[in-house]
Amino acid sequence: MSNTITPQLVSLDEPLGTDKQAVIRALAERVVAQGRATDAAQLYADAWAREEKDETGLPGGIAIPHAKSASVTEPSLAFARLSPGVAFGADDGPADLVFLIAAPDTAAEAHLAVLSKLARSLMDDDFTAALRAATTTDEAVAVVRGAIGEGDAVPTAS
Repeated sequence: MSNTITPQLVSLDEPLGTDKQAVIRALAERVVAQGRATDAAQLYADAWAREEKDETGLPGGIAIPHAKSASVTEPSLAFARLSPGVAFGADDGPADLVFLIAAPDTAAEAHLAVLSKLARSLMDDDFTAALRAATTTDEAVAVVRGAIGEGDAVPTAS
């Protein structure tokens, strides 16, 4: 079994675009580049259709765009730390921590389990501080894996 998130699915302070469409598209392309989905345009379209129904921005500078898509071959979590942040519809401003959850269209339970675990962790200030303080993609992956139950305990920011 592979991991839901890998260092190749993480972007730390790289320019991915100035709006949420560009960020979602860039993360979808990253999922496809890692062989976890077959069609970036389809994954983007599915995530964007979900985003149009209900924006995925959360308080505290967080966004969790997500989709079940026929193009996804392996449940995946792509993460971007953005500087500057991008508006995802949260009342308190732009998001600097963005997670794209990409699940096969047949994997509703896995999709919901990751979303639930991640959402709970994002309410933990130590978790978000650790993501904002991460200096490498490996460090960010370790933080997220701990939160979603794929690794050891979540390291905290010092």
